[in-house]
Amino acid sequence: MLINATDPEETRIAVLQGDRLDEFYLERPSRETLVGNLYKGIVTSTHAALQAAFVNIGLPKNAFLHVTEVRGEGEGPPPPPGRRPPHGSPKRPPRLIQNLLKVGQEVIVEVVRDAFGEKGASVTMEISLPGRFLVLTPLTPRIGVSKRIDSEKARRELRAMLETLSPPKDVGFIIRTAGSDMDPEDLRKDLEYLVRTWETASRRAKEAPAPCLLVQEGDLAIRAIRDVFSREIEEVLIDDPAVHQRVLAFFREAMPRHEHRVRLYEGDDPIFRRFGVEAQIAQIYARTVELPCGGSIVIEHTEAMTTIDVNSGRLTRTGNPEETALQTNLAAADAIARQLRLRDLGGVVVIDFIDLRQPRNRRTLEKAVRDAFRSDRSQVTADHMPGSCLYQIIREKVRPSPATLSTQPCPRCSGSGTVPTPVSTALAALREVRGRLPWSDVASVEVRAAPDVANYLQQTKGPAIAALEARYRKTVRVTAAPELLHEQYQVFSSRADGSPA
Repeated sequence: MLINATDPEETRIAVLQGDRLDEFYLERPSRETLVGNLYKGIVTSTHAALQAAFVNIGLPKNAFLHVTEVRGEGEGPPPPPGRRPPHGSPKRPPRLIQNLLKVGQEVIVEVVRDAFGEKGASVTMEISLPGRFLVLTPLTPRIGVSKRIDSEKARRELRAMLETLSPPKDVGFIIRTAGSDMDPEDLRKDLEYLVRTWETASRRAKEAPAPCLLVQEGDLAIRAIRDVFSREIEEVLIDDPAVHQRVLAFFREAMPRHEHRVRLYEGDDPIFRRFGVEAQIAQIYARTVELPCGGSIVIEHTEAMTTIDVNSGRLTRTGNPEETALQTNLAAADAIARQLRLRDLGGVVVIDFIDLRQPRNRRTLEKAVRDAFRSDRSQVTADHMPGSCLYQIIREKVRPSPATLSTQPCPRCSGSGTVPTPVSTALAALREVRGRLPWSDVASVEVRAAPDVANYLQQTKGPAIAALEARYRKTVRVTAAPELLHEQYQVFSSRADGSPA
């Protein structure tokens, strides 16, 4: 796992499997996610037509609370639509938002989806506080185990292990997938941390006036360690000393046995460049992705949905057409699952695979699609039209994608495409400068960029550039070049005699 946090404007995290980029996360303080934050809010209105309430939690826009997300203490989630209650049980009255919540009522809610466009954040009253191995559920006082742990024997053993620690009876816990290989001491530390957090939030909820923040999620680095780190990750390299210390402190509290895997990266080459990640990140913004077998996938993203077309490419000229189509589709299924993960694309995704005539081949493709999405950390459902190779994927979307954070509508095509923001271009240029300054034959580096990008480098990043000049005892010049588009930049290296390096 690589954590790039040298620039305060953004934090980037890459998880590599060998040399291949397997997961990518990006966050900017200006667009920091609120997902996971707990608030004490006030109901401002209820809407019978929407069966939803709007809640003031102290943000510019009121949060959206649907009736299915309303909970009372001790009340579990409602049964799935269409499911009948057990025979002889009393009929459950209809849950109407106007009967459950009143204007002015104070509620504790958790953000489950960030505000996006004109929509405010989505919230739930089904509170869950995630730890490294456990999730605390204040309103559901029972012990559960992640559905991804499918061994009944393992599930029983994990429940028994948690029971031996005498967890509080007034709250519930769910053992996460990461908890399947933990020891009792790890579990105890996580349990104590979550109980302390909830007790602090409960005290603040009683004392502080609404609206107010009760619990704030950690920054991206801490969340990634909590949710992504596993014993399969051999090393965590961090290029910023302050972030390194925060992550190290988290390991010491939550996973002291793995503290030795955390290291500060002090190489001269920028960390992502050193491990060949930058080129792979550039690919996640590309419209066309080439497949190893010679085919390709074309990804088109719109407000309503994402569409993906699978092409066989040069393979159409060789071998059995049906076998060629099957092999291309199987390669595409794996690539599509990876691209959706890397791009963090959510909502409706429609995939047009190459048509297969043989039913057994269509069944093989169906299994491959389901297997490809099995490791996705987001909720994913996959369905296909019977007798066809057209699939509909619905992937949970909870926060802005990397493309949303680092691109903007293109001013030259009226928003039909996107280009990098000036900040993204400036940071990319600065990373290139960092990569060249350690070269022994380089005496100075010049960056030429569009005026808005050059201005950002000179003003906002001036102190960072001055620090680089002092560290390497070399000169960095930034020149405004009006002829360059603001997604373009040029970096020139020179020797002491002025010749190109």
